[in-house]
Amino acid sequence: MRDPVAACLSHGPLDGANPTAIQGLSVYRRSAASEPENAVYLRSIILVVQGRKRAQVGDDVFVYDTDNYLVTSVPLPVLSQIVEAAPERPFLSLAIDFELEAVREIMTHAGDALAPSATEPPQRGLAACPVTDPIRDIAARLLDLLDRPEDVPVLAPLYRRELLYHVLKGPRGGFLRAAAMGHGQQRAIAEVLTTIHTDCTRSFTVAGLAAVASMSESVFFEAFKSVTAATPMQYIKRLRLQEAHRQITLGLNNVSGAAYEVGYNSLSQFSREFTRVFGANPSAYLPRQPHP
Repeated sequence: MRDPVAACLSHGPLDGANPTAIQGLSVYRRSAASEPENAVYLRSIILVVQGRKRAQVGDDVFVYDTDNYLVTSVPLPVLSQIVEAAPERPFLSLAIDFELEAVREIMTHAGDALAPSATEPPQRGLAACPVTDPIRDIAARLLDLLDRPEDVPVLAPLYRRELLYHVLKGPRGGFLRAAAMGHGQQRAIAEVLTTIHTDCTRSFTVAGLAAVASMSESVFFEAFKSVTAATPMQYIKRLRLQEAHRQITLGLNNVSGAAYEVGYNSLSQFSREFTRVFGANPSAYLPRQPHP
């Protein structure tokens, strides 16, 4: 079996996310440590092959490295930072996206081995968990599979399913099991987050979101904050600003266009809140135009 670091360097030649022939699997590479950066983590499992990274949600900091994987049960805005990387020893990780439908399918076959629990209180939607030997082995096999493209259609779905099964058995699998099978507050908050992410520019109210969750406003407010470390309106604002940042940085929109696109009616308010989150005025993120 090929050395995992060598495999990541081969299949992740560029800094950033490198898609692979396996659906939902990307190799992430970074050649230097970074300052904290705002990002939105989607539902995924991140396995570090080399280096160390941290993700902050509210006041909680999660460090993940070769001994700890990161699992994101619901989409979350985070403050992300590479803390260990160098050109001769870049940060390398595997990111495996998954859907709740895949969780449901596994649980249907697992029976009592993966029973959902509705009694667990809401927890952060992101956690770092110890890497077990089976998980480490599956990661190595996924990387090895990239060198055998003819085997990918058959084996990749099996390996992904096996990995998710072991994550569901892990210390934070209860949240995913409850969210997937429609049990308890975890399921309700996961459903609300899906509603928000479908179109974050819509006009939302706490009362309306609480109705989606079938909770009282006060219970919903506390459960939402337990999972996301933010109030519902703070979460939506951060998501809108992140989308505006993406549009501006990629040159998809100008500042005013991005502001209105994500639901801001006041450009001055947008600039203030953008600067507070990203540390610079939105115009500073516009792509530089080449000199004539």
